Amino acid sequence: MLTAAGATCASGGSAFAKEKPVPWKIIEDALFRVNDQPVKEWGVYQTGKKRDPLLVQMNNRFVLVKIHEKQIFDVDPSKIQYKGDELLWDPSDHPEQPVAVTDWFADDTEAVFLVRARLSAEDRLLDIELPHQLDSSRMSPHHR
Repeated sequence: MLTAAGATCASGGSAFAKEKPVPWKIIEDALFRVNDQPVKEWGVYQTGKKRDPLLVQMNNRFVLVKIHEKQIFDVDPSKIQYKGDELLWDPSDHPEQPVAVTDWFADDTEAVFLVRARLSAEDRLLDIELPHQLDSSRMSPHHR
């Protein structure tokens, strides 16, 4: 009996073994809407210079948006640590199953990167716009 419990803990232990938290920085110029309406308290975060995945705050809720995989995962807000202007969270620490999503749309235009997805069960349309960083080295000296 004790051996079975030990084996269960040992096998379950790897499922709970997580990486270290990663710093997530807010994307200052991001735009975010739900059902074409502004959200009272929100933020769109990225790790380093990577914009995939994104960590999105909607009031007290956080979701992980994996753009290339076209998946959205709920994130337990109690596992997110606040450190100044950054959030600390391990991106592998999310449920196994993503939230059901329809109407997935991602487009990279010259000026902005768009991500749009509908959370099916809630009928909520998430709309994220991430303006591209301007490369001032290619700007004309006449633009100031």
